Amino acid sequence: MQKHRTSIEFPAELWEELTRRIPPRKRTAFIVDAIREKLIRESMRCIILCGGPGVGMGPLTTSIPKPMMPIGYKPIVEHLILKLKKQGIYNFILAVSHLGEHLIRYFGDGSSLGVKIDYSVEKVQLGTAGAVKNAEKKLNGTFLVVYGDILFNELDIQDLIEYHKKKGGVATMVLAKVQDASRFGLVSIDEAGRVIAFREKPRHPAPGLVNAGIYACEPSIFDYIPQKRPVSFEEHVFPDLADKGKLYAYIYEDYWVDIGAPEDYERACRDFFRGILR
Repeated sequence: MQKHRTSIEFPAELWEELTRRIPPRKRTAFIVDAIREKLIRESMRCIILCGGPGVGMGPLTTSIPKPMMPIGYKPIVEHLILKLKKQGIYNFILAVSHLGEHLIRYFGDGSSLGVKIDYSVEKVQLGTAGAVKNAEKKLNGTFLVVYGDILFNELDIQDLIEYHKKKGGVATMVLAKVQDASRFGLVSIDEAGRVIAFREKPRHPAPGLVNAGIYACEPSIFDYIPQKRPVSFEEHVFPDLADKGKLYAYIYEDYWVDIGAPEDYERACRDFFRGILR
């Protein structure tokens, strides 16, 4: 765990009360724990989707869920949690299904990482949007959705949230700029940043904007997701929101990888050890 030296100013009466109640040898630990608890209570919630079967990564994912596959020395989803924690996200919900017990056993309540982790368990796989609907009672206020099989470098979460709130839509999807979009569907936006169309995969390698698997959402998004059946953001929810002018895009131009096939996994591992993926 990285440590940083800092200073905190206390009102005189609060410091007097603290020194009266807490012995000197326990004072630092008490302050650190109090700050951590406050951060956890007040930070935005982030749901990480970890329940997919990982078909494209078979046979590796017959015994381990894709988000638990190691990149360097940590599982993919641990990289995500630690990266988001650095930007002030301390509250996580892991949506699990396929081999979900691996994640629950490994992460527990998240205390070993200095965060809070809860779980939303799908008895049957519900798709990307259905998994979020399944966790509706655990989400309040603006929240993040992150796919558990992507990795990225420096995405400014605070800037994303500010942009999302300024636009006033139901959801804002992060779009990654890629040089070869032939494996992905393309996304078109207008001058105001609204998503206006989802296009099929180009037949030949071509640059474009693709869904990065990171969304900022308002609770009103639950009105667009039916209960207790498989629903996809990409196929059902986002096209509906786009038609109503309630879906915006945030452009991300740094490193991003979607681990959908063995060659993507090899690339991510290689980039990690080369220092390209940080």
